[in-house]
Amino acid sequence: MSFHLSSTAPHVTAASTIDEDLVDWGVQPDAVEGVSKSRGRLLHKGPGNRPEVGLWRCTPGRWRLAFPADEIVHFTKGSAVYRGDNGEVIEVGPGTVVHFKEGWAGEADVTETIFTTYMLSEGGPATGPTPVLRDPATVPAAKDWGVIPTMLEGESRTSGILLSREPNGDAETGIWICTPGRWACHVVKDEYCHFLSGRCTYVHESGDVIEIEPDTLAFFPQGWTGVCTVHETVRKVYMIR
Repeated sequence: MSFHLSSTAPHVTAASTIDEDLVDWGVQPDAVEGVSKSRGRLLHKGPGNRPEVGLWRCTPGRWRLAFPADEIVHFTKGSAVYRGDNGEVIEVGPGTVVHFKEGWAGEADVTETIFTTYMLSEGGPATGPTPVLRDPATVPAAKDWGVIPTMLEGESRTSGILLSREPNGDAETGIWICTPGRWACHVVKDEYCHFLSGRCTYVHESGDVIEIEPDTLAFFPQGWTGVCTVHETVRKVYMIR
Protein backbone atom coordinates (compact mmCIF):
# COMPACT_ATOMS: atom_id res chain seq x y z
CA MET A 1 0.00 0.00 0.00
CA SER A 2 1.05 3.56 -0.58
CA PHE A 3 -0.41 6.97 0.35
CA HIS A 4 -0.05 9.79 -2.19
CA LEU A 5 -1.53 12.70 -0.29
CA SER A 6 0.34 15.50 -2.08
CA SER A 7 -0.91 14.42 -5.52
CA THR A 8 -3.23 16.63 -7.56
CA ALA A 9 -5.69 13.79 -6.88
CA PRO A 10 -4.85 12.40 -3.41
CA HIS A 11 -4.99 8.62 -3.51
CA VAL A 12 -4.02 5.42 -1.73
CA THR A 13 -3.60 1.84 -2.92
CA ALA A 14 -4.80 -1.28 -1.07
CA ALA A 15 -7.53 0.88 0.44
CA SER A 16 -9.66 -2.09 1.52
CA THR A 17 -7.02 -3.79 3.61
CA ILE A 18 -4.76 -1.08 5.06
CA ASP A 19 -4.38 -1.55 8.81
CA GLU A 20 -1.21 0.46 9.44
CA ASP A 21 -0.05 4.08 9.16
CA LEU A 22 -3.47 5.14 10.41
CA VAL A 23 -4.32 7.85 12.94
CA ASP A 24 -5.95 7.05 16.29
CA TRP A 25 -9.31 8.84 16.23
CA GLY A 26 -10.23 7.78 19.75
CA VAL A 27 -13.29 6.23 21.34
CA GLN A 28 -16.59 6.45 19.49
CA PRO A 29 -18.82 8.92 21.37
CA ASP A 30 -22.38 8.29 22.62
CA ALA A 31 -21.68 4.66 23.50
CA VAL A 32 -24.64 2.41 24.31
CA GLU A 33 -22.69 -0.80 24.84
CA GLY A 34 -18.98 -1.59 24.73
CA VAL A 35 -16.12 0.73 23.77
CA SER A 36 -15.65 1.15 20.02
CA LYS A 37 -12.34 2.66 18.98
CA SER A 38 -11.73 4.35 15.63
CA ARG A 39 -8.68 4.81 13.44
CA GLY A 40 -8.38 6.29 9.99
CA ARG A 41 -6.59 8.51 7.52
CA LEU A 42 -7.89 11.51 5.60
CA LEU A 43 -7.20 11.92 1.90
CA HIS A 44 -8.93 15.28 1.74
CA LYS A 45 -10.90 17.71 3.88
CA GLY A 46 -12.37 20.79 2.22
CA PRO A 47 -13.49 24.17 3.60
CA GLY A 48 -16.00 23.72 6.39
CA ASN A 49 -14.94 20.05 6.48
CA ARG A 50 -16.85 19.35 3.24
CA PRO A 51 -16.13 17.21 1.43
CA GLU A 52 -14.23 14.83 3.67
CA VAL A 53 -12.72 11.70 2.12
CA GLY A 54 -10.79 8.94 3.82
CA LEU A 55 -10.38 5.52 5.40
CA TRP A 56 -12.14 4.53 8.63
CA ARG A 57 -11.73 1.49 10.90
CA CYS A 58 -13.91 0.83 13.96
CA THR A 59 -13.81 -1.94 16.57
CA PRO A 60 -16.91 -3.69 18.01
CA GLY A 61 -19.43 -1.83 20.14
CA ARG A 62 -22.78 -0.06 19.90
CA TRP A 63 -23.34 3.68 19.85
CA ARG A 64 -25.76 6.44 18.84
CA LEU A 65 -25.08 8.43 15.67
CA ALA A 66 -26.60 11.03 13.37
CA PHE A 67 -25.22 11.99 9.95
CA PRO A 68 -24.65 15.77 9.62
CA ALA A 69 -24.49 15.48 5.81
CA ASP A 70 -24.78 12.83 3.10
CA GLU A 71 -22.15 10.10 3.34
CA ILE A 72 -21.26 7.23 1.06
CA VAL A 73 -19.70 4.37 3.01
CA HIS A 74 -18.10 1.42 1.24
CA PHE A 75 -17.71 -1.42 3.74
CA THR A 76 -14.82 -3.70 2.79
CA LYS A 77 -14.32 -5.82 5.91
CA GLY A 78 -16.17 -6.73 9.11
CA SER A 79 -19.86 -6.59 9.97
CA ALA A 80 -22.33 -4.23 11.59
CA VAL A 81 -26.03 -3.42 11.83
CA TYR A 82 -27.39 0.12 11.58
CA ARG A 83 -30.81 0.59 13.20
CA GLY A 84 -32.57 3.83 12.35
CA ASP A 85 -34.92 5.67 14.66
CA ASN A 86 -37.47 5.25 11.85
CA GLY A 87 -37.32 1.46 12.21
CA GLU A 88 -34.95 0.90 9.28
CA VAL A 89 -32.43 -1.93 9.70
CA ILE A 90 -29.33 -2.01 7.46
CA GLU A 91 -27.02 -5.01 7.76
CA VAL A 92 -23.56 -4.41 6.32
CA GLY A 93 -20.57 -6.60 5.55
CA PRO A 94 -17.75 -6.80 2.98
CA GLY A 95 -18.98 -5.51 -0.36
CA THR A 96 -21.76 -3.27 0.94
CA VAL A 97 -22.17 0.33 -0.24
CA VAL A 98 -24.56 2.56 1.71
CA HIS A 99 -25.54 6.16 0.93
CA PHE A 100 -26.63 7.55 4.30
CA LYS A 101 -28.74 10.67 3.90
CA GLU A 102 -28.32 13.88 5.86
CA GLY A 103 -30.07 13.60 9.22
CA TRP A 104 -30.17 9.79 9.34
CA ALA A 105 -30.15 8.95 13.05
CA GLY A 106 -30.09 5.75 15.05
CA GLU A 107 -27.61 3.22 16.40
CA ALA A 108 -24.61 1.43 14.92
CA ASP A 109 -23.84 -2.02 16.30
CA VAL A 110 -20.42 -3.24 15.13
CA THR A 111 -20.01 -6.97 15.71
CA GLU A 112 -16.70 -7.42 13.84
CA THR A 113 -14.19 -4.61 13.23
CA ILE A 114 -15.28 -2.73 10.12
CA PHE A 115 -13.03 -1.31 7.41
CA THR A 116 -14.51 1.38 5.18
CA THR A 117 -13.73 4.09 2.67
CA TYR A 118 -16.03 7.09 2.66
CA MET A 119 -16.93 10.59 1.50
CA LEU A 120 -19.00 13.04 3.54
CA SER A 121 -20.61 15.79 1.49
CA GLU A 122 -23.53 18.15 1.09
CA GLY A 123 -26.70 16.36 0.08
CA GLY A 124 -30.26 16.34 1.23
CA PRO A 125 -32.64 14.80 3.77
CA ALA A 126 -33.98 11.28 3.34
CA THR A 127 -37.17 10.93 1.32
CA GLY A 128 -37.35 7.13 1.34
CA PRO A 129 -35.36 4.01 2.23
CA THR A 130 -31.60 4.41 2.56
CA PRO A 131 -29.92 3.47 -0.76
CA VAL A 132 -27.91 0.23 -0.37
CA LEU A 133 -25.91 -1.66 -3.00
CA ARG A 134 -24.50 -5.18 -2.53
CA ASP A 135 -21.56 -6.78 -4.36
CA PRO A 136 -20.36 -3.62 -6.17
CA ALA A 137 -17.45 -5.51 -7.76
CA THR A 138 -19.71 -7.89 -9.67
CA VAL A 139 -23.24 -6.46 -9.89
CA PRO A 140 -24.16 -5.97 -13.59
CA ALA A 141 -24.46 -2.48 -15.01
CA ALA A 142 -28.03 -1.23 -15.13
CA LYS A 143 -27.60 1.28 -17.95
CA ASP A 144 -25.37 2.04 -20.92
CA TRP A 145 -24.15 5.63 -20.56
CA GLY A 146 -22.52 5.82 -23.98
CA VAL A 147 -19.07 6.70 -25.32
CA ILE A 148 -16.88 9.27 -23.56
CA PRO A 149 -17.46 12.49 -25.56
CA THR A 150 -13.85 13.72 -25.34
CA MET A 151 -12.07 10.71 -26.89
CA LEU A 152 -8.48 11.16 -28.07
CA GLU A 153 -7.86 7.53 -29.02
CA GLY A 154 -10.11 4.49 -29.15
CA GLU A 155 -13.74 4.40 -27.97
CA SER A 156 -14.22 4.17 -24.21
CA ARG A 157 -17.81 3.18 -23.46
CA THR A 158 -19.30 3.82 -20.03
CA SER A 159 -22.09 2.09 -18.13
CA GLY A 160 -23.11 1.70 -14.54
CA ILE A 161 -25.65 1.99 -11.77
CA LEU A 162 -27.10 5.17 -10.32
CA LEU A 163 -27.57 4.50 -6.62
CA SER A 164 -28.79 7.95 -5.57
CA ARG A 165 -28.90 11.53 -6.83
CA GLU A 166 -30.22 14.67 -5.19
CA PRO A 167 -32.55 16.84 -7.33
CA ASN A 168 -29.93 19.62 -7.41
CA GLY A 169 -27.20 17.19 -8.52
CA ASP A 170 -25.39 17.11 -5.18
CA ALA A 171 -24.37 13.79 -3.63
CA GLU A 172 -24.73 11.53 -6.66
CA THR A 173 -23.53 7.99 -5.98
CA GLY A 174 -23.25 4.76 -7.94
CA ILE A 175 -21.08 2.37 -9.93
CA TRP A 176 -19.17 3.52 -13.03
CA ILE A 177 -17.59 1.20 -15.61
CA CYS A 178 -15.36 2.33 -18.48
CA THR A 179 -13.75 0.30 -21.28
CA PRO A 180 -10.22 0.95 -22.69
CA GLY A 181 -9.34 4.14 -24.55
CA ARG A 182 -7.68 7.53 -24.08
CA TRP A 183 -9.66 10.71 -23.43
CA ALA A 184 -9.47 14.26 -22.15
CA CYS A 185 -10.70 14.51 -18.58
CA HIS A 186 -12.15 17.60 -16.88
CA VAL A 187 -13.62 17.04 -13.42
CA VAL A 188 -16.58 19.37 -13.00
CA LYS A 189 -17.46 18.31 -9.42
CA ASP A 190 -15.48 16.94 -6.48
CA GLU A 191 -15.40 13.15 -6.80
CA TYR A 192 -14.69 10.19 -4.52
CA CYS A 193 -13.59 7.11 -6.47
CA HIS A 194 -12.93 3.66 -5.04
CA PHE A 195 -11.64 1.66 -8.01
CA LEU A 196 -12.52 -2.02 -7.68
CA SER A 197 -10.98 -3.49 -10.82
CA GLY A 198 -9.08 -2.59 -13.98
CA ARG A 199 -6.13 -0.29 -14.61
CA CYS A 200 -5.82 3.25 -15.89
CA THR A 201 -3.48 6.24 -15.81
CA TYR A 202 -4.50 9.83 -15.17
CA VAL A 203 -2.02 12.54 -16.17
CA HIS A 204 -2.75 16.01 -14.83
CA GLU A 205 -2.07 19.03 -17.03
CA SER A 206 0.85 19.79 -14.67
CA GLY A 207 2.43 16.42 -15.51
CA ASP A 208 1.43 14.73 -12.24
CA VAL A 209 0.80 11.02 -12.92
CA ILE A 210 -1.81 9.01 -11.00
CA GLU A 211 -1.60 5.26 -11.57
CA ILE A 212 -4.84 3.44 -10.77
CA GLU A 213 -4.89 -0.26 -9.92
CA PRO A 214 -7.56 -2.41 -8.25
CA ASP A 215 -8.46 -1.20 -4.73
CA THR A 216 -7.24 2.37 -5.23
CA LEU A 217 -9.14 5.11 -3.39
CA ALA A 218 -8.79 8.54 -5.02
CA PHE A 219 -10.22 12.01 -4.62
CA PHE A 220 -10.42 14.18 -7.74
CA PRO A 221 -11.10 17.84 -6.89
CA GLN A 222 -13.39 20.05 -8.93
CA GLY A 223 -11.43 21.58 -11.81
CA TRP A 224 -8.91 18.72 -12.17
CA THR A 225 -7.89 18.64 -15.84
CA GLY A 226 -5.78 16.16 -17.75
CA VAL A 227 -5.89 12.94 -19.76
CA CYS A 228 -7.08 9.48 -18.75
CA THR A 229 -5.86 6.30 -20.43
CA VAL A 230 -7.85 3.20 -19.54
CA HIS A 231 -5.64 0.13 -20.08
CA GLU A 232 -8.06 -2.48 -18.72
CA THR A 233 -11.79 -1.90 -18.15
CA VAL A 234 -12.22 -0.09 -14.84
CA ARG A 235 -15.04 -0.28 -12.34
CA LYS A 236 -15.43 2.08 -9.42
CA VAL A 237 -17.78 3.12 -6.64
CA TYR A 238 -18.21 6.88 -6.87
CA MET A 239 -19.72 9.94 -5.26
CA ILE A 240 -19.78 13.39 -6.86
CA ARG A 241 -21.01 16.60 -5.35
